[in-house]
Amino acid sequence: MAFSPSCVRGSSMPSFWGLAALFLGCAAHAAERDDFFETAVRPMLVEHCIGCHGPKKQSGGLRLDSREAILKGGESGSALVPGQPAQSLLIRAIGHTGELRMPPKGKLPPAVAGKLTRWVADGAVWPQSDTAATATFQISEAQRRWWAYQPVRPALPPVVKNQQWPRSDLDRFILAELENHGMAPAQPADRRVLLRRVTFDLTGLPPTPVEMAAFLQDTSPAAFATVVDRLLASPTHGQRWARHWLDVVRYADFHDGNPKARNPVCEPLEAWRYRDWVVRALNQDMPFDRFIVHQIAGDLMPAPNGQAPYADGLVATTFLVNGAWDRGDADKEKMLSDMVDDQIDTVGKAFMGLTLGCARCHDHKFDPLTQTDYYALAGIFYSTRMLQELGTKGGEITLQRRPLAPAEQVDRRAALVRQVDALNARVADLDKKTPKTPADDPARLQLLAERDRLKATLPPEIPMAMAVSEGGVPGSLFPGVQNVPVHIRGSYTRLGPVVPRRMPGFLAAASQPPITTGSGRRELADWVASANNPLTARVIVNRVWQWHFGAGLVDTPNNFGMLSQPPSHPALLDWLTARFVADGWSLRKLHRRIVLSATYQQSGAAPPEQRIKDPDNRWLGRFAPRRLEAEAIRDAMLLVAGRLDLSPDGPATDDLAVPRRSLYVQTARWDRSSFATLFDAANPDASGEGRGVSTVAPQALFLLNHGFVLAQAGHLAERLAREEPLDPAARIRRAFLLLYGRPPDAAEMALARTIGAGSPSAPAADKAAWRDLAHVLLCANEFIYLD
Repeated sequence: MAFSPSCVRGSSMPSFWGLAALFLGCAAHAAERDDFFETAVRPMLVEHCIGCHGPKKQSGGLRLDSREAILKGGESGSALVPGQPAQSLLIRAIGHTGELRMPPKGKLPPAVAGKLTRWVADGAVWPQSDTAATATFQISEAQRRWWAYQPVRPALPPVVKNQQWPRSDLDRFILAELENHGMAPAQPADRRVLLRRVTFDLTGLPPTPVEMAAFLQDTSPAAFATVVDRLLASPTHGQRWARHWLDVVRYADFHDGNPKARNPVCEPLEAWRYRDWVVRALNQDMPFDRFIVHQIAGDLMPAPNGQAPYADGLVATTFLVNGAWDRGDADKEKMLSDMVDDQIDTVGKAFMGLTLGCARCHDHKFDPLTQTDYYALAGIFYSTRMLQELGTKGGEITLQRRPLAPAEQVDRRAALVRQVDALNARVADLDKKTPKTPADDPARLQLLAERDRLKATLPPEIPMAMAVSEGGVPGSLFPGVQNVPVHIRGSYTRLGPVVPRRMPGFLAAASQPPITTGSGRRELADWVASANNPLTARVIVNRVWQWHFGAGLVDTPNNFGMLSQPPSHPALLDWLTARFVADGWSLRKLHRRIVLSATYQQSGAAPPEQRIKDPDNRWLGRFAPRRLEAEAIRDAMLLVAGRLDLSPDGPATDDLAVPRRSLYVQTARWDRSSFATLFDAANPDASGEGRGVSTVAPQALFLLNHGFVLAQAGHLAERLAREEPLDPAARIRRAFLLLYGRPPDAAEMALARTIGAGSPSAPAADKAAWRDLAHVLLCANEFIYLD
């Protein structure tokens, strides 16, 4: 790929898989709209509207308990124009913009009104389901046979015609499908291209010229494997792959992007400890099943050294606390039920590819999950404490923090602080006396000396983590460890039968040992992380494949249910999954198996007829070029400019100009105007299954005009001048090696010399010319794309 702009490649011919994906996408959108109505709109109508506009009372002749009734309207006419909120009397009434005002005593909170407006704009979908889970829920034969619910069945690698191409058994599964579809794999990638690809893939950074030269000089059969092992052992590997995982678990450093506006009681100020734990866990190749258990029930795990508390276990449960939650709603019980729903939904999607949240208001419409399954899980999370307190009506919640030090150390420091405070109070009392106590009063000086002596012995502040504990939230409907009732239509105001805490019946078996002690999180973690769970290992293997190739073997990494598209290579997915588990759930071995394959090492070139036959590269007959993520673009700029600070750990900064890796630049939920968001970073409000790739004018404007990019261009030009001070051609070659991992061709050299042609007799103009060339090279497609 040259450093001139590239063309958009594609085909106007729709494929079968494209049409199938379109159909499934429409169905998924319909399910999403149904779920939004049941979880956000119906409970709001019940709480705020049905009392005056329901079956018992119809103020103004209007009922709001069915879509037909709202369309019919009352004395003022139809209350609803689906798809047109501005034309809907209902939306105008809740906005208090005319004579008709609902509710009459005051406007709805903006967040509530916004949900109703969104519902109308999306067509005012009103599902016909009217009740909670019923005893008549039946598992269909199609559900019983769905591939994702079957045990993993590792198949033997298939026999292929081309025996020379496969480097491993993985390749035989890919080649068999290519041959079945009348296609052939692409040629191997150029070695420079391959090293750049794998270095970005495994570390999020480009290879240095030294690393490139060493690889090119190593002609041994193990040369690429040596590179892979080096990259997997690098601390930068964990930083790169932590960002992938943080997308999945809806991680944010803060809610508010403005440090001065943050309320410390409800801001996730200690979230960075979880991020740093993820980095360490990945760099240590923590078995993924243990990785799961830490996040669901780490506070219940014994410390490896036998000394409490187990700090890593506590920090890992930040996963359950760092959600995109409403913080100051007046309806605290509704807020708490939304928090529990977020926990259930995120655990289901992140670890098992299950949309468990879709069973909050009714039985799941597609998958074998009942509403009683949902509230069996809800009991586990209602029995888990993640808040210090709910707060007053309309006030902020207080997140629970737990100390990461032994109890005796915490108590000792607290006792010393109390003594210091008492001495300060006595000094203050002396200072209030009339006449005022002299500053050199012996009694006062003695108190100050004692206070200063104690302060000198005061240990450092105890580190804290946002962490859960056993027991529900004090002051809530469910303040202890207990089973909870079904919430009819998802509302805590209408409670049905109590459901014992357990795992989903169809997936975990109908007969399960009862949970008799504790919340049940340890049992949940063990079930999710079990090798017998047909979903968990498949889901993470699919995610890793997706992060290496741009698309998973299953196109919907967060949903392996019946609305998902079956895997393109089901036998390969099970073969990889079985080996992943047999390897001790080692992500490092999985990475190695994938990137050492001939499949991964293909070039991106393919004959035109093959691109027409497989425009989406579903059968993996070539490597699909893709744009780097926002973080990799920024980090690569810093690295080639000689500015990147690789130091790990610590709180995130709000300053884009700080030369640390982008992992340590804040993700703030309420700030959607950041550099990362501009380049399609994940939305931290919910579990992200993959990042989109948009191409919009503000991206080009950022690269052309933003101070950060201009500063890196200047630093790059200065670096090039230091390293190649005398020879312009050598300086240009150095620039291409740094940015693209290759030397320029003759045309590129000529063009670069034209751009960088300053005047040695005019230093300022010469410096500006080289800065312009550096800027052009940073803005090229080749810098931000992987071949």
